Amino acid sequence: MSRKFGCNKVFTVQVQCVLQCAFRKLSAAASVPPKPFSSIPGLKSFPIIGPLHNFLPFIGEIGPKGNIFDLLDTLRVKYGPIVKMNGAFARGPMVVLFEPEDYEQVYRAEDLTSLRPGFAVLTYYREQQKSTFEGMNGTITAQGKEWRDFRMKVNPALLKPKLVKLYGPALDEIAVEMTQRLSRIKNDEEYLKWNFDTEMTKFSLESIALVALGTRLGCLQDSIPADHPAKKMMDSTKVIFEMSYKLEILPSPWRYISTPSYKKITNAYDSHWKISTNYIKHAQKALQERGHDIPDEDKSVIEKLLAIDEKVAVVMANEMLFAGIDTVAFVTTNLLYHLAINPKVQDKLRAEIRSDPESGSKYFRACLKEALRFYHVVPANLRRTSKPHVVRGYEIPEGVDVIAPNEYLSRMEKYYPRPNEFIPERWIADKSDPLYYGNAHPMVTLPFGFGLRSCLGRRIAQLEMEIFVTRFINELKVSWDGPPLKVVNKLTNTIKKPYYFKFEDAK
Repeated sequence: MSRKFGCNKVFTVQVQCVLQCAFRKLSAAASVPPKPFSSIPGLKSFPIIGPLHNFLPFIGEIGPKGNIFDLLDTLRVKYGPIVKMNGAFARGPMVVLFEPEDYEQVYRAEDLTSLRPGFAVLTYYREQQKSTFEGMNGTITAQGKEWRDFRMKVNPALLKPKLVKLYGPALDEIAVEMTQRLSRIKNDEEYLKWNFDTEMTKFSLESIALVALGTRLGCLQDSIPADHPAKKMMDSTKVIFEMSYKLEILPSPWRYISTPSYKKITNAYDSHWKISTNYIKHAQKALQERGHDIPDEDKSVIEKLLAIDEKVAVVMANEMLFAGIDTVAFVTTNLLYHLAINPKVQDKLRAEIRSDPESGSKYFRACLKEALRFYHVVPANLRRTSKPHVVRGYEIPEGVDVIAPNEYLSRMEKYYPRPNEFIPERWIADKSDPLYYGNAHPMVTLPFGFGLRSCLGRRIAQLEMEIFVTRFINELKVSWDGPPLKVVNKLTNTIKKPYYFKFEDAK
């Protein structure tokens, strides 16, 4: 008894020592003034061009990099866990934080403000089109209180699981049609090699239009005329993403002069808005003919949004038709690729789907999470500070873009063992398993963003992909006969052609 008491006493003393040491360290840290923002390690900069000279061949300190992973790896190794870069062409300063604890500190403190820069051209475009938008910004361009107010209005219509599941049967019809179409064209290898992205775009637009408008657009027919509104919408969306990369990521003087790329993107925005508003008007007319005596739980997304505010409904539906096309197409292709090069995983998913739909759904979600660990839609998360912060002893003032390189961190061994292997089991493993995903910091992999700014359409997107991939894998077997898939980091991740998918009937 006395021995047990003695052990407990020793343990108590040890704990007290640890706590006292920790307290002394915190007190010492608090008494040391933070180092100025200008002293954060990083790339040297010049007026106007910022740090661009660092990436020039031969004379640049960093040199040209093939992709964002090479760049981030060089920055982390050379400068450490916190790296500063000044912006070019009127862009503000940026800080890259390589430790999840650090950007978690900033992101949590900024969550209520939720300033997330991006789509500056769209913001400017909407400001110029005052008579059209009447000063209203949606979830893409609004910031701060304006963004919170808009988001709170639309959340009930888009995030309730029961409401999203209402679309299950109709989305399954689209999945069946898309699978049948791929089965019909599976032997046209040359077409698929260069146009598989078009097929996935058709699928994603048809699916998101069903949710946003409550109607089908006819994207899955074998031949879509060039003047078909859905074809024009897909084309304008493609131009918007391509030009946004050229204007907002690459150096561009569009803020000072109207460049050819700027003219292209404004024309694309005009076209997209015109087509989407016409679709929305048709949806409104159909709903009026349907009548209003509909139980609330059976009302579609567009009906619920229209009940809130007609302008909110139009802007939100437009943004869904804009943001929900290429993103879902990319993730679906990403997942099919990883299933194609991992036939044992594909066979297991097919067996699970056929034997037990509930088990198949669980394993599908694990496969999707693993595919998103490899490739996020956006390779990094971003917040603009609304107040000063102190991170790693450095001041970070208001107005700085804090970057969390989530996709880069998600491929690190310290967070995910065997990071370059596609292992869906890590997402359903027991806590005792070394592969268990929970061993990684929860802020490492954030494919749908973080906090209040997390993706508004994630439930809808996941449902679209699960229903389609489940149908597809049950009917078709996919393989990949070519060099590895090449993902290009632009405004969002995109896949570089050609595609080397092969399809055959599943046994």
